[in-house]
Amino acid sequence: MSETTRANPGVERFRRQLRAESLANELAIKSIESVSAHMQTSPEYDRAVQLLPHNQLARAIWLSRLRGEPFAVPADWFPAWPLAETRERAAAMDRGWAEYLDSISDADLTLAVSFKGGDGQMHRKLVEDILIHVFNHSTYHRGQLARCVAHCAGQRAMTDYIRFAEEPTI
Repeated sequence: MSETTRANPGVERFRRQLRAESLANELAIKSIESVSAHMQTSPEYDRAVQLLPHNQLARAIWLSRLRGEPFAVPADWFPAWPLAETRERAAAMDRGWAEYLDSISDADLTLAVSFKGGDGQMHRKLVEDILIHVFNHSTYHRGQLARCVAHCAGQRAMTDYIRFAEEPTI
């Protein structure tokens, strides 16, 4: 193993994850688009088209919590938006997250955020832990989406983070 010259400091780590998330979401949408029309009536396809909208809603609520803004909890956490709408909302979320990450410093990652959870209880979590959760949550559901697309004989996208990680300089 060789030593590299690139560090992975604080907020920059999450900026890199956001860039990967944006690319992965686009590939996931394209994988859904690869499902043939006759397979688009299957329950697996229905599930596939609900997973990215769910991710966007979750990303929105966490961003609101981090900003201390109110958020109207949706009645349906797994809506089936048209793919064009999913693509537009994902891009809007990417812009919102980029703005948020640009507004914080490495020191802010250790700050605690208080929020009311879906269980109605107050919770307190570190900014860094929330960011880790948000990216892991998206990855988890893109994995489910890949399984659904494969079940529908579509082209499963490779959306693992490492695909988008930059080559380190030596």
